[in-house]
Amino acid sequence: MKAINKLFGRVFKFIDKHLVIPITKLILKISGHFDHSSKWFENILSKQSTLLFLSLFFAIIIFIVVDQKIISFTTSSAEVFREQPVEVLYAEERFVVEGLPESVDITLIGSKADLYIAKQSSIHKVTADLTNIKEPGTYKVDLEYEVGTSSIQYSVNPSQVTVVVYAKQSENRTLSYNIVNADHLDDTLDISNVELNIDQVTISGAKYKLDQVANVEALVDIDKLPKQEEGTQTLDDIILKAYDKEGNIVDVEFSTTSKPSAEVTIASSSKEINLNFVPINEMPFGRAIGSYAFSNNKVRVYGSTEILNELEKTGIDIEIDVSKLTEDYHTTVEIPKPKGIKKLDINNVDLDIVVTSSAEPKVMTLKIDALNTPSGYTAGAVSADDVQVLVEVKGASNILDNLTNADVQAYVDLSSYGEGTFDIPIEIKPNTSSARLVSYVPKKATVKIKITKNN
Repeated sequence: MKAINKLFGRVFKFIDKHLVIPITKLILKISGHFDHSSKWFENILSKQSTLLFLSLFFAIIIFIVVDQKIISFTTSSAEVFREQPVEVLYAEERFVVEGLPESVDITLIGSKADLYIAKQSSIHKVTADLTNIKEPGTYKVDLEYEVGTSSIQYSVNPSQVTVVVYAKQSENRTLSYNIVNADHLDDTLDISNVELNIDQVTISGAKYKLDQVANVEALVDIDKLPKQEEGTQTLDDIILKAYDKEGNIVDVEFSTTSKPSAEVTIASSSKEINLNFVPINEMPFGRAIGSYAFSNNKVRVYGSTEILNELEKTGIDIEIDVSKLTEDYHTTVEIPKPKGIKKLDINNVDLDIVVTSSAEPKVMTLKIDALNTPSGYTAGAVSADDVQVLVEVKGASNILDNLTNADVQAYVDLSSYGEGTFDIPIEIKPNTSSARLVSYVPKKATVKIKITKNN
């Protein structure tokens, strides 16, 4: 609208400067030579009908001048339309085309009025016509723009591109699934099962692209579930993606006999898990832990069944530095969330520790277990002295008096060893809550173990 108003303003200025003022001067000059007739001219010009007639006459003249473009009131301007999509025409069932830009910039050149009209159009179609290509190869292709009026000039950037045309090939691949946006699922829920309605998919594209595909996945998007609640739900129109061995997306086409969908089963898996008090570092000299108490001994944990089953065996450890405890101690501690767990029903517990005097050390004789022996190998102690170890135990008398060999395990970890004879460090592991309240000092640091390969 501003452009039109500006155009009319220029027209009126032109009329005033080049027509009205010169004609008025001419009339005054003529009337000056004819004194008797000047009054007649004045009377004629003062009449409203005469002014209307003159205005209409001059308006018609100006309309003809503008319409026929006898006089140009405006200069050419340019307008740039950026990132306009490119449409490619080719035999899609036979070929794959690479090298075409997804979008181009178009520059239109013309009068401001024509450009204003062009801007109102939402369609600026750029076409790459490859319908004449019959064989794979490398080709230079012109990008053409469909301009709406012949009075506008245009340029496309780029105006010509080099494309590579490949023969399209197809292969069948096994379809797997991947759950995306899993973190958006409610913390109390878990995906227990996913069943796809198809297990095969056809991928199409250039041969070198098909060779890059390592796996094809259906993306099960949690955000697209109809609702988040326990039960089985159907997820339709699943997106398919192809990946190379490094996890990068490979651009191929997909064809299936039916639209891919998935039956997603949601469960709420939780268990009550024990909390373990685990003192770290040595107590001050002469002091020991007599007992402890959590405000809650268990916490309800939400997560996958596999992780919950493991936590049910081990519990959740809460580590407390006891190196400065000389008297009874009360604190509030945060429960650490185990890896893979979504939610705990409580995040903090109160802990009370009773500190007492340390009793005389107790000596225990523990059999040494060999753990994590490599597959295909056999491990054994080199001598009778390497079968067991004496361990000095320090702590409160009420703990030491009730401590048995069943509460403590001595072992060596063979997971990083191969064939040969080795001096392997002795590890001590308390198996019960009371056994964790005392400290253990083996009388020897290592034992000699021989590992042999099975025949």
